[in-house]
Amino acid sequence: MRVGVLILCLSLSVAFSESFEEFKRSEFEGFKSEEKAFEVYKRSVEKEFEEFKRIVREEFEAYKREVIKHWGFFEGTDRKKIVDYSQDWRVKRVVDFDKGEIRIEAVGKDVSWDELYKEFEKLSKATVREFYERDRLAKRVEKKVSKMRNVVRSKDIPKDPVVAPLIVGKDRYTEGQLKDAVKRLLSGADRYEKSARGKNIKGIRIKLPPKNLLVKAKKYKPVVVRESRRWKVDHPLVFAVIHTESSFNPLATSPVPAYGLMQIVPTTAGKDASKVLFGKPKILSPSFLYNPENNIKVGTVYIHLLYYRYFKDVKNPLSRLYCTIAAYNTGPGNVAYAFTGTRNLKRAIRVINSMSPQEVYDTLMRNLPYDETKDYLKKVTARVTLYENI
Repeated sequence: MRVGVLILCLSLSVAFSESFEEFKRSEFEGFKSEEKAFEVYKRSVEKEFEEFKRIVREEFEAYKREVIKHWGFFEGTDRKKIVDYSQDWRVKRVVDFDKGEIRIEAVGKDVSWDELYKEFEKLSKATVREFYERDRLAKRVEKKVSKMRNVVRSKDIPKDPVVAPLIVGKDRYTEGQLKDAVKRLLSGADRYEKSARGKNIKGIRIKLPPKNLLVKAKKYKPVVVRESRRWKVDHPLVFAVIHTESSFNPLATSPVPAYGLMQIVPTTAGKDASKVLFGKPKILSPSFLYNPENNIKVGTVYIHLLYYRYFKDVKNPLSRLYCTIAAYNTGPGNVAYAFTGTRNLKRAIRVINSMSPQEVYDTLMRNLPYDETKDYLKKVTARVTLYENI
């Protein structure tokens, strides 16, 4: 019996060994197959990122030529303002979030002041979706990138009013209150006329009520607080970034390109954040990033990645915060360069850990490669305190 048991055990052992070896080979082959598939995907998405940048450049240049053709000079939507042209290019409506003013202009010799006043009345009711639907540049980019395999789009552009809360001075209002506010602001409108390359332009400038930043911030408070808690980021920091990046302009755009409230660059911050949100890097389209909730989610994830991944080995929390803020604007590599003259992050972190927070801040302000980033660090750091009690 003992011999039989021994033989049986040996047989089972050999069978198990062969089975286990087969299992390992199977798993290894599967792993190699997955690794190969991921490399194919990675090359595919990198190719599409490059194609995305090419599309944006070409469409921007074409759009710029169109604007100059009709107006004699270029003015387009940027980080701090929405520039909205009528279908026939005759009327231009500008909402300047940074200056706190609205301009309505029309090109041609037969423009009446009454026409401009009526355009302001129509603009007062415009929503995020309406602005997006009239944005020739964004729509053209969206149409072309929608053909890509690895793009994330959104049909959910909200119908939230953009201008009315700024005009009334609060997020909740009645139709009567909006009408009265429009009438009051038009009574103090500044009229002007000018010419550009032989084109006659007539316009009105309306100053918005002061202190409207908190009105805009409170509108986004629920999603900012929710995403901040989820990703372990202080919500005053998120508000300070939005304030500095876009002055709460949900349709903010820059030629980089960057989109929305937190100025997400699809090929950098968008790529990193999409890995977390979707499991793989994805191209985030203009429609996806013009949705304020999506934009805040992506921006907050990117802050999380900077603070908890890229700069996780920075021991002092305040030093780490300074590095995170600067990196949000210019990237971790340029932050490393400020400390070592190279883009080696590990080496830079060793230097950072030998400094006090004030020394870290001073080094960044002295050595960051771009003045824009120095100014950005200064503004965001100062603005955090503005939103601590919101």
